[in-house]
Formats: sequence, C-alpha cells, structure tokens
Amino acid sequence: MTYNYGRPLVQNSFAGSSVRQGESMNILSRCLMALSRESRMSIKDVTFSSEGALYTVVLSTSTIEKMVSECIKAGVNETGGILIGSYSDDSLTAMIVEATTRPADSLAGRTTFQRGVKGLRSLLHTRWKKGLYYVGEWHFHPGGSSEPSGDDFRSMTSIAANPDYQCLEPVMIILGGDPAGSYSLSASVFPRGYAPIRLREIPI
Repeated sequence: MTYNYGRPLVQNSFAGSSVRQGESMNILSRCLMALSRESRMSIKDVTFSSEGALYTVVLSTSTIEKMVSECIKAGVNETGGILIGSYSDDSLTAMIVEATTRPADSLAGRTTFQRGVKGLRSLLHTRWKKGLYYVGEWHFHPGGSSEPSGDDFRSMTSIAANPDYQCLEPVMIILGGDPAGSYSLSASVFPRGYAPIRLREIPI
C-alpha cells in the first residue's frame, strides 16, 4: 500500500452544587452525571519523550478519547488504526491529533490485529492538504499490557523501512488493559535503520 502522505522528509527528525428539596433530579442522577463529566475531563494530553528529548510525542486528548472509544467497541478483540499529526519546526516533536478507526478490511482477533487499508488513501490525501501527515500506528491489547510484542516490533520496523510511507520515524501507540476502567498507554519510535526507542510518559 503506497500512501505518499508522510511529512516532507528532513535531515534531523524528530464544581458541583447541593441538591435542594423539590428538584426534579434526585441525588443519584446528579452523582452519575458528575461522574460522567469527571471521566470525560480526566483524559488530557499526554507527552512521551526519550532520554535527552531526542524524540518527543504529544498525544492529544481527542486522540486518546477516540482510541478509548474504539477499544470499548472492540470488546475482547484487538483493534487499531493509523496516527495522523504534524511536527514541530525542529522536527523533534510529533504532535498526534488523530487516531483513525479500524479500516473495514482489517483482520482482528483476541490476540491478533492486521490493519487494513480501505479508505486510508483518501483520508490521508484530505489531511495532507491541511498540513497533517501519517505519523504511525496504534492498536489495542485487550486486558493486557501496553508493552509492544515481538510482532509489533517487526511490523513497525518494516513500516519504517518502507519508503512508500514517507515516514522515517513512525510512532507506535499501544493501549492496554480495560478501556472502560484502568488502562495504560505506551509509545515507541522506530527510526529507520536504528533500534526502536521506547518513550517514557512525562508527568504533568
């Protein structure tokens, strides 16, 4: 699959209120609404970086929310898609603003996921015109760790080596665990021709 929608290549990449008597909503309803608001607000931008800040990845709130939503829909099966975003002027930071849904021709099971390609060419063309590029892949490890597997490493190394992607340092984001409850995120960068680099989350 030839995308040709990577970035132009560069040399150096990378309050509540009390309930009054007579109100129509009871206490339970208010609590549920408050918990729902708190859950939505608890997801914030996440920043990952390597030692020496050679590579930094910023994952937007909307991107994380989309991944969580897609993982909940997937249930016990893996799912995933591509990551779309832009780069800082010095090319050291990838700012991810979109995680796509699983393409319709993807293959997914409890412990396997093979991303399809249907619809991605036109989507990337549209985003490319807005200055956004293919920056990598994301997928879900249901009920498991967010650590990359051997297959994950091989797949991303292959993508990094493929000139059709026009992405010298693709990013891989993995969501592991229970997307409706407790989950974790991992981020790795795969520089073409070099060993993968595991990024660490930077506390806010």
